[in-house]
Amino acid sequence: MNNEPIIPCFFCYRNLLAYIYIPVLQQELDVFKTSVWNNHRTRQQKEKELPSGVPEHIYNFPGQYGGQKCGFHITEEQLEEVADLSDVLEGTDDYLKPVFRRECERHLPSPDSIEPAEAADAYRFLKSMVDPNMLY
Repeated sequence: MNNEPIIPCFFCYRNLLAYIYIPVLQQELDVFKTSVWNNHRTRQQKEKELPSGVPEHIYNFPGQYGGQKCGFHITEEQLEEVADLSDVLEGTDDYLKPVFRRECERHLPSPDSIEPAEAADAYRFLKSMVDPNMLY
């Protein structure tokens, strides 16, 4: 076990990585879900009463697979109303402290627009601009 103290800048650099890479990873996961996962062909499974085929197609045309459409449309407003009534969003914190996020946004205001190939450069830029001692 290493007995060296943990330096505050370690947490700063870890949070810089989170600021840059969490949105990048989410974008990549969303693309994977849409273009690969929901459009790959599933095989028939023994002793399972599940349809085989392409999940996106099964969802949109359940009648072709022996199923029925049971879903219904829900608006964004309805979701927000339920969230307010149930306090489901209560206590969900941002993964970054507000002062840290503000400092990052001062230099890179929209991490959602960073392309995966640009993420390392964005991290190095942000690391050069942010004073780790100021944030901790």
